[in-house]
Amino acid sequence: MEGKIFKGAIACLMLGLSGLSNAGFITYTSTGGADFFEVPYGVSEIRVLAIGGGAGGANGHQGGGGAGYLSTGIFSVNAFDAFSVVVGEGGTGAASGSNMIVGLTGGETSSFGSLLTSLGGGAVTGINQGGHNGSSGGGAACNSGSLGGSGGSSGSNGQSCQSGDSMPFGFGQGDYTSLLSIFTESVFSAGAGGAGGTGSHAGGGGAGGILIDGLGISASDGLMSWSGKGGIGYGAGGGAGGLDFSVSDIRFAGGDGADGLVYVEWDSPAVSVSEPSAFLIMSLGLAGLAFRKKSKNA
Repeated sequence: MEGKIFKGAIACLMLGLSGLSNAGFITYTSTGGADFFEVPYGVSEIRVLAIGGGAGGANGHQGGGGAGYLSTGIFSVNAFDAFSVVVGEGGTGAASGSNMIVGLTGGETSSFGSLLTSLGGGAVTGINQGGHNGSSGGGAACNSGSLGGSGGSSGSNGQSCQSGDSMPFGFGQGDYTSLLSIFTESVFSAGAGGAGGTGSHAGGGGAGGILIDGLGISASDGLMSWSGKGGIGYGAGGGAGGLDFSVSDIRFAGGDGADGLVYVEWDSPAVSVSEPSAFLIMSLGLAGLAFRKKSKNA
């Protein structure tokens, strides 16, 4: 028993000297509506990442979907402040058909209260247009070629058609690597852009999104096995469907874009015991040990 009292005093002393930390993070994926984040007790600063939903891929030999735009920030807050959280869903790929674009939508906006907003990837609005714009751009389609352009990654533009007559590619927002360097609790990396499709009039690949600790989701490929591929990661763009006259005159459907995300992390200040308090803890422990000895000898 004496040993337990002494060890307890030492444990309390070490706890006071070492301090307590309360770091944490939370990831919001698609919710279909608004969610909320409440600042934990003792937290005065948060770091936030938002990426919008990826655009859907066009049908036919057109561009791949652009990735949702990405933004980050460090914000001063108070304990128990509440912020609405909206995660943008991925856009829908265009349906198969002739010289029309039906059902194609861009990605939805992600937001964290009024502090941070990230638009979704854009969608093309007309036949035979280029790749969609976003945090990374969609790949270009071929107007009589054999290999569409790949989607961009890490903020880059999409690539041109690899052979034949290339349509325009989508534009990215520029290298966003430095924006992700503020985070310490999770590792963020850029997902790869999807490969361009093959065929006589190939579709472009979707732009790449964001991975967390190497994991994430993917956008959808265009309808056919030779269509443009969807990008990898949250907020990635869908692959374009493409057109191959050896198969059909149909402009095949594009793939859906991937949902975006909102990520929040924080570091609470260390809670430590001052030197006088630590001395008091030790004194009380030793006093208890002495009292125990006296009681035993009485």
